[in-house]
Amino acid sequence: MSTQEFVIRPRPAVRAFALAAAAALLGALALVGGSAWGWGVVGTTVGIVLMLGGLGLAILAVVSARRQAVTVSFDDEGFRVASAGEPTHTGTWSAVTRVTGAPGRLTLHEGDERRTHLIAPRGSDADLDAIGEAIGHHLDADRGYTAFEG
Repeated sequence: MSTQEFVIRPRPAVRAFALAAAAALLGALALVGGSAWGWGVVGTTVGIVLMLGGLGLAILAVVSARRQAVTVSFDDEGFRVASAGEPTHTGTWSAVTRVTGAPGRLTLHEGDERRTHLIAPRGSDADLDAIGEAIGHHLDADRGYTAFEG
């Protein structure tokens, strides 16, 4: 089997983007009001600060979403779970004793002590069914199981 890679991303930060858009609009209004309606330097300054704050919030929402993404890779030997800012977790298929699932979660059990949790946040576009199917294929291949065709 070849290497398979899946990415589990969090749901979009809709609230942060809405606040950023509102801040940018209010900033634009204050910026225009500062020059067109005679609000002076205070209105212009408030407008610039609000627009920069909205832009900063939008950038932080994008960066945060990218850092929370988890990449899960499977190959013939085992699996690898990597996330920005977190240590990479690896394991072999021969060490996996069972796999359990719950809504939004898959857990790879390695003996009695070690667990690897793959969690898809609510609203995420992660396809845990496809990930579970890939895990099943790799476990079957590792243990020498083949599909019965009769």
